[in-house]
Amino acid sequence: MLRITDPENRFTKELESNTDQNEREILALFKTSKVDYRVEKLLGEPSTWYQLARDASSTPGVSLLLDISAMPKRVFLFLVKQLLSSPNVQDLLVCYARPEGYKEGPLTEDAEPPAALPGFARVTETDGGATLIVGVGYTAFNLGELLQQARGNDLKFLFPFPPGSPAFRRNWRLLHELVPNIPIKTEIQRVHAMDMFAALDWITTVGKQATGTVDLIPLGPKPHALAMALAHRKIGDTAEILYSQPHTYSPDYSHGIAKTRDGRSHILAYCLRREGKDYF
Repeated sequence: MLRITDPENRFTKELESNTDQNEREILALFKTSKVDYRVEKLLGEPSTWYQLARDASSTPGVSLLLDISAMPKRVFLFLVKQLLSSPNVQDLLVCYARPEGYKEGPLTEDAEPPAALPGFARVTETDGGATLIVGVGYTAFNLGELLQQARGNDLKFLFPFPPGSPAFRRNWRLLHELVPNIPIKTEIQRVHAMDMFAALDWITTVGKQATGTVDLIPLGPKPHALAMALAHRKIGDTAEILYSQPHTYSPDYSHGIAKTRDGRSHILAYCLRREGKDYF
């Protein structure tokens, strides 16, 4: 069990109170089990997450379920990469609970300048043109200027569709904020917000067809971000995942768990490895 603390901000007191309540409820559910409970900083060194992944995969033949529902992308993308690199991991499922909804207005504040996420920096530069794949979400962070500078390169958008209203409106608003005058030939690939494997197939195909570097920008839903991490592994050393990490998350960033048509909680599990075989 991992508790991630944000840098001190104007919401700290409320965030800590909410997290304390969640912690009590979760620990009560596991009262008969031993819980390896860890508290780590959001902006901590990558060695923190490396050690966590190493400890979780220390047993040969281990089966793991990683719940990314409340994990920042900076954390869970790195954990997935490290767990997949371990020969001890026999089975790996990534679990995600779809929120019932998000608050209106800004979801985050005080984002850092764009930089490669830990573990996903480019290793090899090429002379060919750059391909940028942007996962569309709700917030531009500090990446709008980066995209404006990239005009003229091969720019493609991964658009979550159908996301449901009002998400659809907010996705299009962000797209026009990032690129006010979208060239008519710009490729906008529509993939369901929860269909990680369809997003992975498209990103991998685009990445392998690119003649130069590939920049992946995960602003969209977490399943699409997970697809970018897996595609990065397939595309190779010319790929990089860029992100602008917020220091502050709104206390009411999201609420509830979405329901399926038959009234069940909409929780998905993506099978990345089963009995030692990778399925991506």
